[in-house]
Amino acid sequence: MIYIPRFKIFPTVCLVVAVYFVYHGICGAHGYRRLKQVQTEIASARQLAEEIHARRAFLEMKVKSLSENALDMDQLEESALHFLNMGKAEDVILFTDS
Repeated sequence: MIYIPRFKIFPTVCLVVAVYFVYHGICGAHGYRRLKQVQTEIASARQLAEEIHARRAFLEMKVKSLSENALDMDQLEESALHFLNMGKAEDVILFTDS
């Protein structure tokens, strides 16, 4: 039978437990690597939220400009003629070389 002194078992067990916790503290499901991955995901989600917020603000501004109180008939006519690629008889067209 192999005799292992008692004073070598306790430090060995403590070392194994310490290695276990250090490994899982770095590579585990809630460790340092996962923390960095989650921080990256949070940064990209914040950027996406800012883009969506800006797009929503732009669309809300466009909707507000379509209300009857904010509607400018001259601007509406100009936009419609430009969109339909039309003009009026009294319009003056200037041609340039560029």
